Amino acid sequence: MTVLQSFRTTLQVVTKTPVLVAFALTFGLMGALNNATGLVSVVGAILVLFGSPALIGAFYTVIDGARPGSDTDLRASTAAQRYYVSLLGASILSGLVIMIVALVVGGGVVGYIGFDRIDAVLNGSASLTLVELAAAGAAFAALAAVVYLFTFFDTAVVFDGKTAGGSLSRSVDFVFGNLRHVVGYAVVATVATSVVDLPVLWLVSLDGATTVAGAVTAFQAPMPAVDIAVLAVASTVTTLVGRTYKVCFYRACTDAVPGSDPDAADDEWSV
Repeated sequence: MTVLQSFRTTLQVVTKTPVLVAFALTFGLMGALNNATGLVSVVGAILVLFGSPALIGAFYTVIDGARPGSDTDLRASTAAQRYYVSLLGASILSGLVIMIVALVVGGGVVGYIGFDRIDAVLNGSASLTLVELAAAGAAFAALAAVVYLFTFFDTAVVFDGKTAGGSLSRSVDFVFGNLRHVVGYAVVATVATSVVDLPVLWLVSLDGATTVAGAVTAFQAPMPAVDIAVLAVASTVTTLVGRTYKVCFYRACTDAVPGSDPDAADDEWSV
């Protein structure tokens, strides 16, 4: 019951703790600036890199304190300072690892399909075969798996006191130690956030494109202020639900006896 019970706890925490919206909105605004063009985009990228660690430390601490039965009494401002260096280092390390994996996986797909074929697909003059689509899908699945291996580095820093490097290994241990739970969490989290993300991505970021070429053109075009505002609102909603769910799920797994030891065999999650 860990997967769905954690989501129910998430809804309780979100509805009874309005201050969480302020944290989520800040994330959304930084992401919106990062999606802009020119100097604004540069400023947004800097804010995301150096502002997120402080926000995560404070945000996660407030979420944890709002959980039913929680005895957390750490102040948000204290958490923002205490975990900043480790969260910054861990985010950089995980980003580098994921980028390297993405380059290797992406390079393999490009090498298999061929640069000219991919260029033709992006230009709308060709389409991928079923085999090529399968190869691209397998590559995407492999990259997504790697991303999920490190996705709990931030909770490992805030709740387990891990350093930058230690948080990555702790995240991997947590995923394998609670594998069935994590699979269920991934499904629920993806569905919950996609309800907002996918329509906004298609209608706003891709301008309702129905072809690959149209999507590429829309993605490369400068984004108007109204669209940036819509992205900020959507990001606020998904951040509020997604990050609260991550904290509730992680705490539920580490507080429970079967999942408290990352090396122990995990029990099955059920719906």
